[in-house]
Amino acid sequence: MLGRVVKGIGGFYYVDDGQSVIIGNARKNLKRGKNIIYVGDIVEFELRNEDGDCIINKVRERKNFLSRPPVSNLDKLVVVFAAASPNPNTFIIDKFTAAILYNKIDVIICITKPDLVSNDELNKLVSTYDRAFRVVTVNGKTGEGIQELYKIIKGNNVALAGPSGVGKSTVMNYLTGRNDIEIGSISDKTSRGRHTTRHVEIFNMDAETHFYDTPGFTSLDMPRIDKYSIREYFPEIREYKGYCKYLDCIHVKEPECAVKEAVTEGKIAKSRYESYLAILEEVKRWQK
Repeated sequence: MLGRVVKGIGGFYYVDDGQSVIIGNARKNLKRGKNIIYVGDIVEFELRNEDGDCIINKVRERKNFLSRPPVSNLDKLVVVFAAASPNPNTFIIDKFTAAILYNKIDVIICITKPDLVSNDELNKLVSTYDRAFRVVTVNGKTGEGIQELYKIIKGNNVALAGPSGVGKSTVMNYLTGRNDIEIGSISDKTSRGRHTTRHVEIFNMDAETHFYDTPGFTSLDMPRIDKYSIREYFPEIREYKGYCKYLDCIHVKEPECAVKEAVTEGKIAKSRYESYLAILEEVKRWQK
């Protein structure tokens, strides 16, 4: 029998076979090392007894997987951040999106709390990212923008990611129609919320759209890549590949660099280019 792991708690796995969710265990060889089971895994299982629980025998090949949190087979990851309260940290966002792309997951940008900034400030924030990703603005108070977001993610395995207090649970409540997802309050001192999700669980929005609710999906480690690969994870920079004077241009001090010209002309957001340079410096330190 075949199913998808939709939750894992205390050594027990919840497997959805399309008709019901069955609780079970995994064989010993699937509990350690590279064989660990992730939420999102497609698994082969068999019913074990009259109580209807199961034993997982095999994990099918994964499209991708992340270790923190332990999830697999994601198609799209919606990166959620607020226009204000808390203010967005563009470097953290940019480093995060680069790591997501490295893991072969599509990025969607979702900006919440648009009512807390002026139209000019919001448009500047949108234009920073719409050259690289699909960008959706969602008002958690009115639900405006939710339908647009749903159309983008429909038919995919999707997760939300972002700092605490930006409205991830509110967005998920709208998308899934669930009202029992706990929403974290905002600390007056830090303007940041508290984590409220305690385990990874998949909710089926419809027959083809699976939503991963995860705890602590606020950061990803940047992979140890070489300096020439970083540009591949900045889509608006990658577009200029082959247009610089030098084929091995890394867009720092080289003359006749198409990327630097694009930044000067406003075709690439300055903050995105600065994030690229900061990550490049990190990579150089790794390689020493």
